[in-house]
Formats: sequence, C-alpha cells, structure tokens
Amino acid sequence: MSTPDASGSISQADLIRLLEVARAWLDSPPGQMLLAAERQVMRDTLPTCFGQHLVQYGLAPGLLDEERVVLRNHWQVDLINGSQAIPVEEGHWPFAPQSLDVVVLHHGLDFCLAPRTLLREACQAVRAGGHMLIFGFNPWSAWGLSHFAGRDWFSEAGFVSPSRLIDWLELLGFVVEKRVDGCYRPPLRSQRWLDRLQRLERLSGRHRIPGGGFYFLVARRQMLGATPSRERSMAFPALNLPPLVAGSRRAQKRNSR
Repeated sequence: MSTPDASGSISQADLIRLLEVARAWLDSPPGQMLLAAERQVMRDTLPTCFGQHLVQYGLAPGLLDEERVVLRNHWQVDLINGSQAIPVEEGHWPFAPQSLDVVVLHHGLDFCLAPRTLLREACQAVRAGGHMLIFGFNPWSAWGLSHFAGRDWFSEAGFVSPSRLIDWLELLGFVVEKRVDGCYRPPLRSQRWLDRLQRLERLSGRHRIPGGGFYFLVARRQMLGATPSRERSMAFPALNLPPLVAGSRRAQKRNSR
C-alpha cells in the first residue's frame, strides 16, 4: 500500500487512505509494540476517570475493547464507516456540549485535516471536571526522524508537539495533569532488533525521559470553582449525523509553522 503524494495537498479521501495504511501497519512488529504500550497506559489511567459516557476517536478502533467495563457507555466515532463506529466529520461530532465524561483521542490529531478544529470539537463535548486522554506521536524522538525524513506514512502523519498541544488545551479551558512517554525503541521492522533494544525501553521508562515515540496527556476540564449542573438531555441531541464532506490542507510538517 502506498501513501498519498507528500508533494501535494491532502483531501478527505487522501486522509482516509492514509489512515487505512497506518491501521494496516499496526499489525507489524513496531505497530504491535505501540499498541501494547498504549493499552498498558490506558489500563493504568482509565480507573482514575469517573462518569458514564466515554467516546473514542482515532487510529486504533479496538484500543479500548478490554476496558469497556470501566464506564457504562462507550462509543467509537470514526472517519471511516465501520460496523461498530459512528461515522463523523472531524469538525462536527453528534454530541451535546458538556455531555461526555471522557474523550480519548488515539492519535486523532495525527490523522486529521485540521488538528485545532478537531481538538476544539472534542473538548467542547467534555463536561466540567471530565477528562481528555490524548495519544500523539512525538516529533522529538526516533519516531520523529521517520516523520521528517519522509519515511512511509510517517511523513504525512501530524506529529503535533506536546508543548504546542498543552498550549491549545490551556486555551480551551483544560489543565494537563499528567504526561506519560513510551516506545523509546525506534519503529524497526525487525522483531529481533526490537527485542534486543528492550533494555533501552526499560531504562528510559524508569527514568521517565521525555523522548518516547508516543506521548500521552491526561487533561481535565476546569470547573472554575463551581459544581456543574449535569445536563438531563441525552448525549446525542440528534441522530441525523452530518455527512462526510471534502476538506483539504496543505501537506506540510505542522511543527514547522
């Protein structure tokens, strides 16, 4: 499978093809390494989140299958119309404002047309005191070298820097409570070499070095000193989902702006 041409612009159709390529890559040794590390992070984090309604969006639709019992209601929203996912446009989610307790963006900002638009849409659905759980690829890592060197689908993924993302979250009324880094080994295709570098993973994780291939942010929506009144309406104000419309963006490294 090939990725869209990095020299042109990316349309909605190109973005969906890019997402399909990246999802196929998840079956490779580095992809399985990534999923295993991120699932462990979720197992450690979700029990600290409270509420009933959770929505997941992003790269791996099955990321939270093992954690369905943590919150009562769990929905998946996706750019691709699947059997278990609600198809959405990244800038128009079918949830009422402040109706969700937890939103998980699993590399959603790395695979979108407009990261700030997607983040704003996701954040406005989170209630006061609720959580945003965000996974992102770290541009300042061995994985970021593949991004800047133009290797495979890595060159077209967003790789939004964690410092920039923290600034965006603060502007949207969130405070970042925790950051976790993981996957310090480079995304090598050889399982043998990944096994040989396990010591690097253990040492880097033990000392919490901020240079992993992915970062994970736990952000809470600030309550501004008041106890919010919970909306009595349904999380879905309407089931007339907006159509997927074409969009475009320039294919450029977002951290170069």
